[in-house]
Amino acid sequence: MIEFRPFRNDDPPRLADVWRSAPLGPAALQPMTTAWLDAAVFAKPFFDREGLLVAVDQQRVVGFGHAAFGPNADGSGLDTTVGSTVMLAVLPHPEEAVIGSELLDRCETYLENRGATTLLGGGSPSCNGFYLGLYGGADLPGVLDSSPAVKEIFQLAGYEPFDRVAVLRRPLEGYRPPIDRSHLAIRRTTKLCSIDEPARRTWWEAAVTCGIGLRRYELRAHGGGVLATASFWDMQPLAAAWGVVAAGLLHVGTQGPRRREGLAHYLLAEAMQDLAREGVEVVESHASLENLAAMRLLDKLGFEACEMGTVFRKPRPEAE
Repeated sequence: MIEFRPFRNDDPPRLADVWRSAPLGPAALQPMTTAWLDAAVFAKPFFDREGLLVAVDQQRVVGFGHAAFGPNADGSGLDTTVGSTVMLAVLPHPEEAVIGSELLDRCETYLENRGATTLLGGGSPSCNGFYLGLYGGADLPGVLDSSPAVKEIFQLAGYEPFDRVAVLRRPLEGYRPPIDRSHLAIRRTTKLCSIDEPARRTWWEAAVTCGIGLRRYELRAHGGGVLATASFWDMQPLAAAWGVVAAGLLHVGTQGPRRREGLAHYLLAEAMQDLAREGVEVVESHASLENLAAMRLLDKLGFEACEMGTVFRKPRPEAE
């Protein structure tokens, strides 16, 4: 008989064993170690053992599911109205369908008991507090198409696609930034600054990026303030497993009245040249297919989709 219980302090080696053998797909870091799980999961300040549910068959851990929350509007704490089952890993087992279903059900119960009225499936940029660098690439892309066993657990439970996320990459070998009149005009009136290990802007950003190498690029007006920013992180340990030096684009945005002037395009183009000079071979970014502006921006910079992910959502029961 399968037993289900919350996480215990002696579980990490067993959870690493499950990760190594579960059909998570090629975008999951392998081989997993307890040290990587500790850095990306257990050491987070918002880790709650009650949200990590473990399945045990005769003292052998055969699967786990992890339920979690994302940040509130200003990044100062958690928003418990929207919860997500961010990870499901089940070993090949005669009862694996039952194990996956029960883990998901218990994750939902945990989230609802803490106030969640919306239930999502898969980690996403809005709920990326765990597993960054262990699954999915530059950010959390929901459940990747290359993880069909995990997708099936959500689909069998009635979850529906809520968002489709493109995983996009841009090789930097021989990269040169585009040169046009708008870029020349921006260059004359601005200064590009790079900041390694910048001060984190919010509590959430500090918690998510703790322990990873972060670099922020700022485009500043001469004699003025910041016009645009972009944040990249050193994609370890995934990039090491791929055998390349890779940087993940976590955020890009413009501030103030000069939107729609090509500032973000210029900033990213110059930042990628700087990263290429330092030996970065690939830049990866994720974008929702619904975010047409981001998709156009990345397409102009030569990014191409290499994988797709799905963020799932459980339909709310219709009022009787």
